[in-house]
Amino acid sequence: MRAKSLILVMSLLCISFMVAKAQSVQIKSSASDVLYRGVKNPVLIVAKGNDGVMPSISDGAKIYSGKVSGFDGQYVVEITDPDVKSVKISFGEATSEFKVQGLPTPAISIGGYKVGDEVPVSVFSKSAQLDAVIDDANFPFKDVKYTVTQFTYMKEADGITSSQLVTGNKIPADILKDIKKKSSGDSIAFIGIKVSTPTGQRNAPGYTAKLK
Repeated sequence: MRAKSLILVMSLLCISFMVAKAQSVQIKSSASDVLYRGVKNPVLIVAKGNDGVMPSISDGAKIYSGKVSGFDGQYVVEITDPDVKSVKISFGEATSEFKVQGLPTPAISIGGYKVGDEVPVSVFSKSAQLDAVIDDANFPFKDVKYTVTQFTYMKEADGITSSQLVTGNKIPADILKDIKKKSSGDSIAFIGIKVSTPTGQRNAPGYTAKLK
């Protein structure tokens, strides 16, 4: 009985030590509560007595030593599987799970004017292009860039609607001429907008606005 009791006490002590050791480790993303696809996610690990220990990560991502400019952390995580929904980072006895999200949906603007805004016709003389932006105040990576690669302009003349496909983000001279002929209160519409992002090409919502 004494031997069994001693084994039980030792087991409990071992479990308590492992729990205490795990609780002394903090694993967190220093940019957000989630990890994003298509960017380098900074990860901060605070631990005592774990010198020489390297973190590991579950399938669908990779982790390595490094810094991400503008954020704390001594490790970088990149998501490698486009379908993974969460990953686990382990360090010694500690493990933390993080949700994985895609990059925010592109938003389209012209000269800083967003969908639904009233746009002065003069804007098209200064900014003759469609810009793809990230309209998400909670997204922490401000250096991520999107670029419009294709769009279709919807033209109306004499009650007839036609379309013009454009490659790139620049608004051609003939479309600008058509827009500048319009009156205050008239609408403009761009559809079929495709955007290049760090995770590949994506579709963006159409852009409609009234002129003033």
